[in-house]
Amino acid sequence: MRNIIVVPVLLILCLLQTNNLLFADENIEAKSALSSAISEASAEVSTAAVAETVEAAVEEAAAEVTAEAVVEKAVEVATEVVTTAVAGAGVKVPTTAVAEAIEIAEAVVEEAASEVTAEAVVEKAVEVATEEVAPAVVVAETKPEESAVAAEEKETDVIAVINGEKILRLTFDKRLNVFRRMNQEVTDVIKMQVVDQLTKKVLLKQFVEKQEISASAEDIKAEIEKIKFFLQNNPANKDKPLDEILETQGSSVTELEEEVSRALALSKYLESSVTDADKQSYFDANKDAFNGAKVKASHVLIDTRNLKTDAELEEAKKMIDIVKIEIDKGADFAEMARKYSNCPSAENGGDIGFFQRKGSIVEEFAVVAFAMKAGEISEPVKTQFGYHIIKVTEKEDGKDVNYADVSDMVDFVYMQLKTESLLKELHDKAEINITL
Repeated sequence: MRNIIVVPVLLILCLLQTNNLLFADENIEAKSALSSAISEASAEVSTAAVAETVEAAVEEAAAEVTAEAVVEKAVEVATEVVTTAVAGAGVKVPTTAVAEAIEIAEAVVEEAASEVTAEAVVEKAVEVATEEVAPAVVVAETKPEESAVAAEEKETDVIAVINGEKILRLTFDKRLNVFRRMNQEVTDVIKMQVVDQLTKKVLLKQFVEKQEISASAEDIKAEIEKIKFFLQNNPANKDKPLDEILETQGSSVTELEEEVSRALALSKYLESSVTDADKQSYFDANKDAFNGAKVKASHVLIDTRNLKTDAELEEAKKMIDIVKIEIDKGADFAEMARKYSNCPSAENGGDIGFFQRKGSIVEEFAVVAFAMKAGEISEPVKTQFGYHIIKVTEKEDGKDVNYADVSDMVDFVYMQLKTESLLKELHDKAEINITL
C-alpha cells in the first residue's frame, strides 16, 4: 500500500514548486527558444557572448515572423539581457542606469521598424546588443567585490521564519527562477504562493522529524527511480539526466532524496492513522469521484490573482455580481463569457469541455458543478483563480463500481486529502513570520 500513498505525498512535496494553473500558458512554447538564448547570454558576462547569442535568437525569429514582430522581440531580448545579466552577476547597478540602457536599446531597435527587410532589423538588434546592452554587463564585471557582497547577503537574507526555522532568500529566488524560465511574470501573487509552498515544505519536515520515523536507503532509491522514470517520460525531458531536469524546477537530486525520505516517513504515519473502514466510508460518500462520471461546463471568470488591494477585490466581486444579474435577466451565457471572462475559454463562449470529479479542475469549481443539473447556472463561486459563474451544459453518468474495483484510487485520493488536512492543522498551529 505504501507505494500508492507515496505518490500524492510527492506530488505535494515536489510539485508544489510549480504554479498549478487551471489553464495552460499559451505563450510558453512560442517564447522558449529566445528564453534559452537569453539565459545563455546572461551566463556569459561578456560583450561577444551577448552579441552572438542575441544575433542567433533574432535571426531565428526573423526567419519565421514579420519584421514588426522581430522588432518587438528584439526589444524584449535587449531588455531581458540587461536585466538578467545584471541580476545574475549579483551587482547593485543603479536602477536609473539600467532603465536608461533599456530605453536607449528600445529606441534604437524601434528605429529599425522603417526597414522592410528582416535582415536590416537583425543587424540593428545586434548593434543594440553590442553597443547598448553589453556595457551594462561590463559594469557588472568591473565590481567583483560588490558582487561577492551581494551574493553573501543573498545567502544569509531571510524571507520567513517557521517555528524558528529560517527560509532563505536564496531558496526563494530558486523557486521564482522556475517561473522566469517559463517566461511567466513573477507577480506578488506568485511570490506569496511560493512562500506558502516553502512554508508547507518546512512544516512537513518538522512534523516528520518530530515523529522520529525514518525510511530505508533501499526504499528511497526505489522511489527516486520511479520519479526519474515519470519525469523522463515527458518528451521535453527525454534523454536528460535527472539532475538537469530537477535544476529546471529549482531543485536538485540531494533535495529530492530528502523530500522522498520525508514522504516515505509521512506515508508510514498516515498508514498507521487510517483504516480500511475510513477509506470505505469516504468511497461510499464520494462515488462520483471514482465511477467515471463527467460534467461538461462553461464559465465566466473574473480573475483576481493579480489584484493587490481590498478595493480591487471588491470591484471584482461587484463585476461578477453584475454579470450574474445580466444572465438572470436573460442575457446569453456564451455572449457574457466572451464579453467579460478573463479565461482563454472566453473565445469559445466559456466552454471548458468535460471533466471528472477529481484531478481535472480545482476542487471548489468541481464540487459546485457536479451538484448541478444540466442547464443550471450557479451563483458566483470563489476559487484561487477568482470568481466564476458556472453553467453545466451536459452530464455523463458513471458506471456502477464497488470499493474493491477502485481501492487503489481511493487510497490515492484519500491519502492526499489526509495530507492536505494535516498541512492545514500544522499551519494553523505554527508560529509563522513572513519578512518578505
